[in-house]
Amino acid sequence: MADGLVSAVVETVLGILSSAALQEIGAIWGLKNELDSLESILRTVQLVLQDAETKQRKSQALQNWLWKLRHAAYDAENVLDRVATEGLRQRADSGRGMQHRLNSFFSLRNPLLFRLEMVQEVRKIRGKLDAVAEERLKFNLGEGVVENRFGETLESRQTSSLVNELEIYGRDEEKEMIVEKMLDRMRDELSVYAIWGMGGLGKTTLAQMIYNDERMVRCFELRLWVCVSDDFSIQRLVKAIIESIDGGVCNISELDPLQCRLQEGLRGKRFLLVLDDVWNENHVMWDRLRDVLRCGSMGSMVMVTTRIEKVALMMATIGVHQIGCLSEEDSWSLFKQRAFTTGDGEENFVAIGKAIVKKCGGVPLAIKALGSLMRFKFHESEWLAVKESEIWHLSDDENGILPALRLSYDNLVPQMRQCFAYCCLFPKDHVMEENQLIQLWMANGFVPSEGQTDLQHTGRFIFKELVWRSFLQEVEKNSRGYMTCKMHDLMHDLAASIMRHEAYILEHEKVMMMNTPKTLLHLSFGSGPFKAAANNKNKPKFPTVGSLRSLITHYDNIPAEDLSSIISKQQYLRALDVRPHGNREILLNLACRLEHLRYLAMSCTNIKRLPESLTRLLNLQTLKLTNSAGLLELPKGLKVMKNLWFLEIKSFHSLLCTPPRLGELTCLRELSIFIVGQDMSHQIAQLKELNLGGKLSIQRLENVSNIEEAKSAKLIMKNDLTSLRLSWTKGIKKNSKEYYEEVLEGLQPHHSLEAICIKSYQGSRFPNWMSTVALKNLKKITLGNCRRCEHLPPLGKLPYLTNLTLRTMNSVECLDTELYDNGERPFPALTTLTISDMRNLEEWSTTNSVESFPCLKDLEIRKCPKLCDLPCSPTLRHLDISGSSATLLGSLAFLTSLTSLYLSDFGELVVFPPGLLQNHTALERLDISFLTITTLSNVLDNLSALKKLYLRNCSHLESLPPGLKNLKSLEILVVHRCNGLRSFPADILEGLSSLRVLSIEDCKKLKPLSGPPRRATAPQVLRLFVLPELEHLPESLQRLTSLRELEINNCEGLFSLPHWMGSLESLSVLKILYCKNLKSLPDGIKNLKSLRKLEIGECPELEKRCKKPKGVDWPKISHIPNIIITWNAVQWLDE
Repeated sequence: MADGLVSAVVETVLGILSSAALQEIGAIWGLKNELDSLESILRTVQLVLQDAETKQRKSQALQNWLWKLRHAAYDAENVLDRVATEGLRQRADSGRGMQHRLNSFFSLRNPLLFRLEMVQEVRKIRGKLDAVAEERLKFNLGEGVVENRFGETLESRQTSSLVNELEIYGRDEEKEMIVEKMLDRMRDELSVYAIWGMGGLGKTTLAQMIYNDERMVRCFELRLWVCVSDDFSIQRLVKAIIESIDGGVCNISELDPLQCRLQEGLRGKRFLLVLDDVWNENHVMWDRLRDVLRCGSMGSMVMVTTRIEKVALMMATIGVHQIGCLSEEDSWSLFKQRAFTTGDGEENFVAIGKAIVKKCGGVPLAIKALGSLMRFKFHESEWLAVKESEIWHLSDDENGILPALRLSYDNLVPQMRQCFAYCCLFPKDHVMEENQLIQLWMANGFVPSEGQTDLQHTGRFIFKELVWRSFLQEVEKNSRGYMTCKMHDLMHDLAASIMRHEAYILEHEKVMMMNTPKTLLHLSFGSGPFKAAANNKNKPKFPTVGSLRSLITHYDNIPAEDLSSIISKQQYLRALDVRPHGNREILLNLACRLEHLRYLAMSCTNIKRLPESLTRLLNLQTLKLTNSAGLLELPKGLKVMKNLWFLEIKSFHSLLCTPPRLGELTCLRELSIFIVGQDMSHQIAQLKELNLGGKLSIQRLENVSNIEEAKSAKLIMKNDLTSLRLSWTKGIKKNSKEYYEEVLEGLQPHHSLEAICIKSYQGSRFPNWMSTVALKNLKKITLGNCRRCEHLPPLGKLPYLTNLTLRTMNSVECLDTELYDNGERPFPALTTLTISDMRNLEEWSTTNSVESFPCLKDLEIRKCPKLCDLPCSPTLRHLDISGSSATLLGSLAFLTSLTSLYLSDFGELVVFPPGLLQNHTALERLDISFLTITTLSNVLDNLSALKKLYLRNCSHLESLPPGLKNLKSLEILVVHRCNGLRSFPADILEGLSSLRVLSIEDCKKLKPLSGPPRRATAPQVLRLFVLPELEHLPESLQRLTSLRELEINNCEGLFSLPHWMGSLESLSVLKILYCKNLKSLPDGIKNLKSLRKLEIGECPELEKRCKKPKGVDWPKISHIPNIIITWNAVQWLDE
C-alpha cells in the first residue's frame, strides 16, 4: 500500500520544478520545454491522486500503480536535484573568480559533458513518468480539484495552541487508590507496584499523575523516571537511572562501575523510580536490577507500567492494578474537549460524535486523535464520512485503536503525513527535539514553501498540528530551552508500518537477519553493540544500498570502517547525523562529497579547522557542530552557501573569528556565534539583514565603533531571538565609559527576548531598554564582569524574570530602590538569585511597604566580604553562602523556611552565633566546609528534619557535639578532612536510628567509632578513607548488624582485619583499596554468606594471597560471586 504519501512526493517534485535554481539552469541548457512537459504530466496525475489513494485499499493493481508512480517521482526528484545543484554551483563559481571557474572547467567532471548527461537524464525521466501517467486511464479515477489544504489550514489556524495534557478524564479514583496504597507501605524495604493494560489506555498518563501528586513529591527525596520499552539491558537501565539522578549524560560504559555509581546516588535516599513500558519477562534480569536498587532508604518504591500481565505479576510486591477503558461518560467528555470549541456541540453532531466515540472502545489515545480530527470538520457530511468509513472494518483490532489512528493519519494533509511517518527513525520512547525534527523534515523536502511564510515557521506549524492531533505527545522544554516531544508506542508502530519499505531502525539483534529492501531511503542505528559484534566471527552485514536519503546514528556503536563504507556508497543523501562518532576527519571528508546534503550534524573533537571543501555543499540547510571546544576556524568561503538556514556550534570558546560576509546568507535563521571584526566583512552590520532566531552570542564588541554601528545590526527587529549574549573581550578598557554605554544602547534587542547575558561591559550604567517596557518577556538575566558598572537597571519591574545572576561587579555598593524602582511586589516571579564576587557590595535593602522576592527559592551569595545583611524571604528553600562576612549569619535567624543550607569560608570564624539554627525545623541538608570553627555546640540541637550532614575541611573542629545524637531523621553523615578531630565515639550512632550512610574521610588524627555501642545501630554503608591513625577496625563494628557495604581505603596503619568480621551477616559489598600494609584476610570472611562482591586494589601482599586459584587466601573468598583484584574481574558469576 502506498500509504497516502504519493501526493506529498509529487508535490515535492513540483516544488523543485518551480525553484529559481532549476529554472535558471534549465533556460541556459535549453531544457525549458522538457521541464514544462514534466510539470504538465505531474499536474495531470495530481488531479486523480486523491481518488486513487482512497480506492487503493480494495485494489492491488491500484496499489502497484501508486507504488510505481511514487518511485518514478523519487527518481525525478534525484535527477532534477542534480540539475538544480549544478545551477547553484555555477552561480557560486561566478562569485569565486575566474581562476576557480577555470579549475572547475578542467576538473574530473567537465561541465559540458555533465550537461549532456543531465539533458538525457531529464528526457529519460520525463518519458518514464509519461508512461506511468498513461496507466491511470485504466482505473477510471475521478479527477478532483487540487486544493491547497495546507495553505488554508496554515492561514486559518496559525494561533492554534498545544494540547493541554492536564485535561485527563476518568482516572482520579484509580490515582487515589494507588497513591494511598503506596503511602501505606513506607515501612517496607523496596516495594514494587505494577500498572498493566493494553496500549493506548493511558498507563503512562496514570503513572505521571501519581508521580506528580503533591504527597508523592513530599514523601520521596528522589523521583526518577526511566522509559524501558523492549530493551531491558541492565547496563542501559542503570545508566538511564544515573542520568535521571544527575540530570546529565553518564559516560561510564562498564557495568560494575555503573552499578557502583548508581548505588552512590541512591544510597540512604528514599526514592520513587518509575519503569515505564516494561516488556521483559525474564525474572533473572529483573532480579539483577532489583538487587542493584536495594540500597535506598526505607520506603523506597518502584512503579512499573506494562502491557503484559505476566510482567506485572513477576515484578510487583505490593499490588497490581489493571487499568480499564474509559466509561462512556468519560470518553464523551474527553472527545468533547477536543472536538468542540465551546459547549457541547450542535445536536446533530452530538449524535454522530457519540457513535464515533463508541467505535473507539474507551481508549483515550484513539479518542483524543479522533476528537482533534473532528474539531475542524464543519459539515455533517464530513462527520458521517468518518463514522461510516470502511477503515473501521479493515482491522482485526477489537478496540478500534489502530483504525482510529489510521483515520486521523489519512485526514492529515500529505506533507504532514510524511513528517509524522519520518519520526519512526527515532527509537521508541526517544526524546525528540522540535528543532531537529523540523530541520530533518526540511532536508527531505517535506516542508512546503507557502508564499511569504518561511520554511521554519511552516515546520513549527506542522509540529504543533501533530501535537494537537496526538501524533506527538509529552511536549516540554528541556534544560537548554528547546521544545521536546515523544511518540506513543502505538503511533510509532503506525509510522513504522507506513514507512516499512523505506525506513528502518537497525538494532543489533536485527543486523544478522536483515534483508535490505532495495527501496530503503532512510536508515537509523538504534541501540546495540555493533562494535562488539564486529569483532565476532558472525560479523554483522550492514546495508549496502546506495539510495539512502537519511542516515542517523543515535549512539557511538558502529565500527568506523562500516560507517564510512555505508556513507561512501551514497549519492543522494540529504541528512547525515554522525555526532556520536569518532574518526571525525574521515567522516567530514566523506560528507563534503555529498552534493545533495541538506543536514549535517557531527562532532568536531580534535578538529581545529573545517576544510574549505565543505563549501561545496551548496544545498546544505543545517550545519550542527558539537564538541567544538578546540575548533579555531570555519571555512572562509561559507558565504557561498546561500541555502544555509541553521549554523549551530556548541562550545565555540576557541573560535578565532567567524567567516567574512555572513550577511550574504540571507536564509540564515540560527547563528550560534558572531565575532565582530574591524574590517567591513566582519563588522556587526553583517547581521543587519539576517532574520535570526534562537540563541545568538556576539563577541568582541570592542570592535564596534559607535552607537550607529551598533544599531546597524538591527537586533531590535529580530523578534525570533530567544537568547542573546553580548560580550566584550575581558581585560580590554580602551575607551571611556560613555563609549560602552552608547554601544550597548544601540544593541537593544526585540521585546520578545527571554534570556540575556552581558559580559565584560565597562560602562557605569545600563541602558534604559533594560526595563519592564522594552524587555517585558525576560526570564533570565546574567550580568558578569561589569567592573565599572555603578548602577543596576530596575530589574525588579520585570514580571516574568525567574533567574538573575550578578557576578564580578566591583563598583556596585548597594542593592536598593534603584533596582526595585519602587514597584509593587518587586521581582514577582524570581525563583533563583546568584550574587557572586561583588567585592564592594555593602548593603542589600528592600522596600519597606511591599513584599520583595515573593517567590524566591534559591539564593547563592559568594565572595561578598562587605555584605552584612540579607533580606527576609519566607519562601527561601536553598541558601549557599561562601567567602563572605560572618555577620551575614545573623540573617539566618529569620530564614526559617530553609530546607538546605551551605556555609563555607567565613575567614576567622571560631564559633557560630548562639541559637543560629534553633528554629530551622524544616532543614533537611546542612553542609559546613572550610571554616575555622572549633565546636558545633548548640548548632544541631533542634534540627529534627535534618537528613544529610556534611562536615568538610573544618581543620580546627575538635569534637562532635552531643546534639548529634538527637538527629533522629539523619540518613547521611560525611566527615571529611577535619584534621583536628580526634574521636568519634561509637555511642553517637545509637540515637541515629535513620542513619544509612556514614563516611569518615581523610581525618589525620581520628580513630573512629571508639568505645562499644550498647545496642545494634542502623548504618548500611560505612566508608573509612585515609585514616592513618586507624590500626585496628573498631570492635563497635560488630554491632552494625545492618551493614551492607564496607569500604576501607588508604588506611596505611592497618595491618590485619579481625576474625569477627564474619559476624557481619548482612554485608554484601567489601572494598579494600590502597592498604599496602594489610597482609591477609581473616578466616571469618568465609562465613559471610551474603557477600556478593569483593574488591581489592593496590594492596600488594593481599593481592598475592588472594590470587586465583592458588593464593593462600583464595579458599576463604572463592564462594563470593564477584571478585575484582587490581581492577580486573577475576571471578564474575552474576550475569
